[in-house]
Amino acid sequence: MDLNDAMNTVIKLEGKLNDQVFFNDINKFATTMMNGCTQATGKALHRLKTSKPSEGTVKQMVEGIPSSLSYKCAADQLLPVQSAVWNRNSIKYLPILAKEGIKHNVGGIDKRGGLLVTDPGSDHNLTTLRLLANIGLTSNAIPFDTACLNAMKELRKADLLVKTDVKDLLYLACRPAVKMRFEYLAEWESDSLMTGTHEGLPYVHHVIEDQCLATFTMYLRASLKYYPRQIGCLFQKDSDGKTSIRCAIEKHGRDKTFKAIKDCIPTDTTLPILHHAAKDAPEDFNDFSVRYPSAIYLRDENGRSFTQAQLAAGTKTFENDCFFFLRLSDDEIAEVDPVTKQYPFLIAATVGTGNLSTVYHLLSKNPSLLDRYREQVTRERTEEQEGASTKKRARE
Repeated sequence: MDLNDAMNTVIKLEGKLNDQVFFNDINKFATTMMNGCTQATGKALHRLKTSKPSEGTVKQMVEGIPSSLSYKCAADQLLPVQSAVWNRNSIKYLPILAKEGIKHNVGGIDKRGGLLVTDPGSDHNLTTLRLLANIGLTSNAIPFDTACLNAMKELRKADLLVKTDVKDLLYLACRPAVKMRFEYLAEWESDSLMTGTHEGLPYVHHVIEDQCLATFTMYLRASLKYYPRQIGCLFQKDSDGKTSIRCAIEKHGRDKTFKAIKDCIPTDTTLPILHHAAKDAPEDFNDFSVRYPSAIYLRDENGRSFTQAQLAAGTKTFENDCFFFLRLSDDEIAEVDPVTKQYPFLIAATVGTGNLSTVYHLLSKNPSLLDRYREQVTRERTEEQEGASTKKRARE
């Protein structure tokens, strides 16, 4: 307080006292004092994990001495905002340090108050924000995960965590120890679960290759929540056409992989899993059909039965799987596809290069379908002509 009074006196003397040496001496002292305040406050900001002051107190400190926000710890060269991310007791101060830091370009211009500054000890160029999404504890993980999640929410409120960040952070947060943060980011930007890529591969393929089976299970469960009719990311393909299920089997083995899948998709599922397995993973179809036999009676997102989906895929012909066609019921042969509005014999004639033996077999089982088709075409043409005539008269 005495020092404050003395400095106020010096300020009042400026312009009144004609002694520049006096003012030069005071200026040197003030500079030394200010540097000392910056250093002392900066060190205090690096000790928040042990001192545990109120958030209001921290705000008061950095507002009064903003230069302390740029004070780097001698041991690891971290800024206070970077130090805060490493300890559960200091994470709650991270939003305050970032919000005040952005006012003073801490870490540089466009570094969001230090959030986008790379940690000098990181082997993968992880910024403060990326570390916030990635750091997790193997034991007693929930309290640490909760603290990081709360910090994320505060940063989002302050527009210091934005939607465009999520694609990058989602993959980094995909670990069981970071489960709550991962689920929060997945809910915010669920599209990235299916569209996100890392080094040219879909996220799920990287998760399978780089992480444990529990991580794959967590990722699959999240994707199923937002994309159930597509069976989540289970049949997602990379640029070489390799599905995630195939990658998982090769990495973790068939039994462990299917156990993980059943943890996410129960046997009595209402999802058309066999439709997708037959189309995208035919080599594993038997494993799916054994575990999900009742799914054969479900319809997919287009309203197609399993049989209709098989026909529409164009992979079945009378020559390569005659049993498939021999077991078709009369109702299935006569049922119109809900997407193309065509009978099975027409689909067999138009998908791929067409197959005459397949068309012949289907028509031989119900020749009347050809007459029905002719009647349908005639009716549609008549309706089109009548509609055109009506429009013409209306114009006239």
